[in-house]
Amino acid sequence: MNRYLNQWTGIFFVLLLGVCFSCSKIDDLGSFTPQEPAFSLETDAIEVSKEGGEFIINVESNLPWRAKSSADWISLSSENALATGEITFNAGRNRSTDQRTAEITVWITKDHEKKIRVIQAPAELSDLITHYYVKVSGTDENSGLSWDEATTLEKALDEVIPGDVIHIAAGTYTPTKTITGGNSSNEEDRTFEIHSNIGLIGGYPADATEGAVPDPTLHETVLSGNTSSGKVYHTVAITAPVQAGQKVVLQGLSIKFGQAANSGTGHITLNGAQYYRFYGGGVIVARSVVDIIDCEISENTTGFHAAGVFVFSGATVRFERSTIKENNGIHNGGNGGGVFNDAATVYFYDCEISSNTISGVGAGIYAFSSSEPTYTYIYNTTVAHNNNDVGNVSQTRRGGGIYGRERSVTIIVNSTFYGNTGGHGAGISLYGTAAAPSRMDIISSTVTGNQAFNNGGGVELTANTTLNIFNSIVSGNTASNGGDIFVGSGANPSFSSSVRGNQLLDNNGAVIDAQTFDFGTMLGNFAKNGGYAETVILSAGSSAATSGMSADQLENLGNTYNPALSAEVITYDQNGKPRSSAAMGATMPQ
Repeated sequence: MNRYLNQWTGIFFVLLLGVCFSCSKIDDLGSFTPQEPAFSLETDAIEVSKEGGEFIINVESNLPWRAKSSADWISLSSENALATGEITFNAGRNRSTDQRTAEITVWITKDHEKKIRVIQAPAELSDLITHYYVKVSGTDENSGLSWDEATTLEKALDEVIPGDVIHIAAGTYTPTKTITGGNSSNEEDRTFEIHSNIGLIGGYPADATEGAVPDPTLHETVLSGNTSSGKVYHTVAITAPVQAGQKVVLQGLSIKFGQAANSGTGHITLNGAQYYRFYGGGVIVARSVVDIIDCEISENTTGFHAAGVFVFSGATVRFERSTIKENNGIHNGGNGGGVFNDAATVYFYDCEISSNTISGVGAGIYAFSSSEPTYTYIYNTTVAHNNNDVGNVSQTRRGGGIYGRERSVTIIVNSTFYGNTGGHGAGISLYGTAAAPSRMDIISSTVTGNQAFNNGGGVELTANTTLNIFNSIVSGNTASNGGDIFVGSGANPSFSSSVRGNQLLDNNGAVIDAQTFDFGTMLGNFAKNGGYAETVILSAGSSAATSGMSADQLENLGNTYNPALSAEVITYDQNGKPRSSAAMGATMPQ
């Protein structure tokens, strides 16, 4: 009995101690005071080199803290700790000639935070001319600074800064990297992104060595959007920002096999411009200055608009000795087969835009913006065999060769429009509204052999348009109505020293008596006649060979434009011959 009593007494005593201890703990909690945050940073500013790299900043703290960056070119790999610790961050390479800054914020609570200013040095002018060398057999491990150390195109594009040049040997290259801001899990978002104002020169021999000279006619260098997993939305995406005195240069390249998406796939915003996935199968460019020289953009497709090239949002693109051909729209009603120019400025010098197809409008060139002016300058260029009525889906589409819509301004000099087909305005169509008129000037050009199902085989225009035609030939086109030119209600085109159908017109647009024009005998075959692209030669026996404008008159006309048309363009013909006689049309008689 005493043994059991002693056991219960012991248990009671232990429980009593536990209760007292708990009371003591409760009293302690009631008197607890949180620590006042106290932390300091090793520095409140850090300068990093233009190359970037990894950096560490020590943090002393009595409490847990976190850190964040204000810029996407700074990535934090160590951004928190329970007490004293360190911030580890990577700064990307500065590819611009401007110094840039960002902030890293460190905080314990909202009321207790500190900031670190990160200042990155700009690239120097002497850094802007590094030459990289690329081969199909190149590797990422190679430096890319010589042909012997050739690297991959993707690595070279990642390394370059403004002013650099990439030399590319013959072969086929496909993109492996996602466009900035794109979906890395979507392989169609891969592209060759030109993010800086650099040069890309193709056409070198596949086994190029030091001293090799590019020749794209012998050594085709293909940037292909046809990857092993399917076609990408844009073979080339140019996102380089505008910088004074700098531009992107693409030279000696074939850009092929991109396939812009069907509508509904969204867009990526870069430099304030929306790069829609369903525009620009071959090339897409906004807000950049670009020269495209000795290139071919071909066999690209779109599920919506702009199969070949989409230029938009204030970009300036200059094509020289380049061909845009056989790009195809596969969407019923898609627009812009070869080039779609939307609120941008596009120049063509000695180019060929041919055999592009679309079932909407503007099979060769489409110029249109819903809000801003669009400028298109076509010099010494042939626009031929483009078709905007593929499969006879609709015979009402406009502009087989070019369609200039609202707010478009177009100047055509020394150019040939031949063999284009469409519903209306097979060669050229011009359209405007009262709120958004359009304008086109055609100088020393030939529009022939184009066929429309309805109105305007050669040229169609509507009201709210301005069309001036100087020293040109519009003849030999066919349509159900208005074979050579269809003039809509309210439109009033101006002809000066030109051929209209079978009539020769003087400088005031009046018919020259006793003079007729027979395109069947006075225009030759569509063929290579010495210029970059095929042309149609005017017969020396035609009165149109001597009744046009002289070189001096043309130069004076060119000076009325702003900016003036250069004498090198306006006083020569499409094949580069001086206009030694007053011949109408794109070419001098041979």
